[in-house]
Amino acid sequence: MNITCHNCNTKLNIPDHKLPKDKESTVTCPKCREKIQVPPIAAIKHHQPIEENKKPATQRRFEDRLYSLVCIDGTELRPKVSSVLDQMGLNVDFAFDMQVAFSKMEYNTYQLLILDDDFDMDNKGAASIIERMSTIDMSLRRRVCIVLISRKFNTNDDMAALHSSVNAIIHQGDINHMESFLSRALADHKNLYSIYNESLKLTGKA
Repeated sequence: MNITCHNCNTKLNIPDHKLPKDKESTVTCPKCREKIQVPPIAAIKHHQPIEENKKPATQRRFEDRLYSLVCIDGTELRPKVSSVLDQMGLNVDFAFDMQVAFSKMEYNTYQLLILDDDFDMDNKGAASIIERMSTIDMSLRRRVCIVLISRKFNTNDDMAALHSSVNAIIHQGDINHMESFLSRALADHKNLYSIYNESLKLTGKA
């Protein structure tokens, strides 16, 4: 059976004879140690032909994409960012105020969170969301790459990113280069926590 870890996207190929036929089982991802729930073999074999016939290939690819939440007020900036994320093959949700953002984050898991300086300024939107992210369990926080689109800070200003409690900063004037910037930011974020998780395993804390 082919399964994918929902935490680190590692693809696993587990021989069917090693899995129970009539009951759900749990597999530990060898890379990040996340627990993966695996349905019974019998159930999968029973439903697979129907699902394969009904589900178009494009929909299966859509489900494999990373999920992103975009919290941007700028009417000119929003479509540019949306276009970049679409080209990168990410699933995109938009929030137009702080409460909507909190509601979406409550019920969805996002690997990428993009904010701008002006988001819901009346309610300190961007600052409030970043503050909320700093209070959640670190095992969840580490899964989210937070990118700030800023008018004040330069692109790749690591010190400003650290003080702002985000993973990366891109200046609004560099939006035309956002695709390569986000690709690098997501790769750096994944590599950073892959090393971190390996260190936890070596010390017996994972």
